[in-house]
Amino acid sequence: MQVVLLLGRLAFIALIYLFLFRMTLVLYAELQTPGMIDKKETEYGCIEVLAGNDTFPKGRVFKVGRRGLSVGRSQRNDIVLPDRYASLEHAVFKSHKGALVLEDCGSTNGTWVNGERISSPIQLAAGDYVKIGGITFQYSR
Repeated sequence: MQVVLLLGRLAFIALIYLFLFRMTLVLYAELQTPGMIDKKETEYGCIEVLAGNDTFPKGRVFKVGRRGLSVGRSQRNDIVLPDRYASLEHAVFKSHKGALVLEDCGSTNGTWVNGERISSPIQLAAGDYVKIGGITFQYSR
């Protein structure tokens, strides 16, 4: 009699877990309808480290998505630069109408694109060089 009760309880628990698993699958399928969850984030290119330092090596690549990327020394940034010439919140890569825009956040040493200091947001083109502190990136699409 004890064995029958134990098997009944185990079967009941298995049915509950099966029900919860099935409901999770149904809810996930519902969220996949267009407009609910964007399955793949639109990519706006990437930036590659061309000249870095020991802790930020050459060749490191960062993909830029719809959210953009923040750059600086602060741990709150997407890209944390271990460079004393970079400000805490130095610059921001933003997506704007399908293009990538770089904006300096009022940094002390400035943000440089192709050797020129920027004072307002600038749209990046493939092959542009971005220098923040002592680190140089190259943007590619």
